[in-house]
Amino acid sequence: MKKTMFIIVTLFIYMTAMAKVTVTSVLSTIPENLAPYIDKDRKEEIGKFSNVNDSLEIKNSLNGTTKIRTVSDDYALVELNKSALLQIKLLSMGDTAQIICVVKTIKTPVVESEVKFYSIGWNNITGSYGLPDTSDTATMLSELTARPDTMATARFEDLKKCIEPVMVNTSFDAKGEILTFSLGVPFTTMNLKNEVKAIIKQKSFKWDGKTFRVC
Repeated sequence: MKKTMFIIVTLFIYMTAMAKVTVTSVLSTIPENLAPYIDKDRKEEIGKFSNVNDSLEIKNSLNGTTKIRTVSDDYALVELNKSALLQIKLLSMGDTAQIICVVKTIKTPVVESEVKFYSIGWNNITGSYGLPDTSDTATMLSELTARPDTMATARFEDLKKCIEPVMVNTSFDAKGEILTFSLGVPFTTMNLKNEVKAIIKQKSFKWDGKTFRVC
């Protein structure tokens, strides 16, 4: 009997250790610098939110509304306010190890994103895991633009100069582990904006369990 109970307890501890963290649990401990409008009580409210097919709206400390849209156990889209978004993705690193990838996007005046990595306990992780350095604007402009066959080279170079400042928009595929990068389109006339859009291309990276690779 004692031996049986020992085996049951051991299996329970093992299964608990093997259980992976969900996105709602990491949201309930999100640092203030990432979600400055969500206080402790609201975080506890988030932690109790388990319906992955629904969304949650909470009053933030600025008397505005923060919307949390949980798409799956490992992904959430958080609308901090009308101009700021957080995409939070849990990435598996084999067995039970996980890291948090956060994409913070500011939507005004031009869409711009920042990608950072954290441990499950929200300790900052340095390193890019294979993703490009978006602060290298010259490289970003080169890699995220392409000349259409019907466009003259001189016109292509002129249009590239219109993309100033160079701001990179990054978005997660909610149902997968793919990050897509593209350039923000600056404010300009409608005709010129359409021409600029024609030279902008996307570049996607897929998580392989250790790093992101071009896909």
